Amino acid sequence: MKRNKKLAIIGAGSLGVMTLDATISQGDYAEDQIVFIDDGKKKGERLYNIPIVGGLRKILTLDTNEYDFIIAIANNKVRKRIKSTYDNLNYVNIIHPKAVISRFAKVGVGNIILPNVSIDPNVVIKNHVIVNKNNSIGHDSVLNDFSQISPGSNLGGFVTLEEGVFIGLGSSLLPRVRIGSFSTIGAGAVVTKDIASSITAVGIPAKEIK
Repeated sequence: MKRNKKLAIIGAGSLGVMTLDATISQGDYAEDQIVFIDDGKKKGERLYNIPIVGGLRKILTLDTNEYDFIIAIANNKVRKRIKSTYDNLNYVNIIHPKAVISRFAKVGVGNIILPNVSIDPNVVIKNHVIVNKNNSIGHDSVLNDFSQISPGSNLGGFVTLEEGVFIGLGSSLLPRVRIGSFSTIGAGAVVTKDIASSITAVGIPAKEIK
């Protein structure tokens, strides 16, 4: 069912394009209802026939009552900064129809969930989280604001990602581990124990590196 509002995708990079693809597949917006906002692109350019209407300051001149918004920026800290600067926008979820989300999961706002994701019962996905393609999130896990999971990763049950966590490509997190805020788990890592905040951990089993 088409929405009455337009959609502004903030970010026209790779994640923005994947978000556009998920949006069209989702079917909530017609293509002529979608625009990109990106500081790194020229106003008037088109990307896959979607107009770029300007950089972030363009938001100040839009009638924001006519728009829904999604922040398609991969950098977790940048995504948080944009949300803090433009706090009062109507942020929506973009969820690819090939994602499988339990009816007993809870999903906040501003999230991007891409295809072939499996989300179990009692999972809590808070706000402005990115769940990339081919991920499995075990029951009773919590993904806090501005966290991100790269493709092909698996989270066991009762896992907690604190704010701004980045999970690298093809990682595995064993049940009940907690990853501290703004920590990074390297690609292919296997996390068997809790990781503190602002840490990078790599390897099998994952170990902290300086």
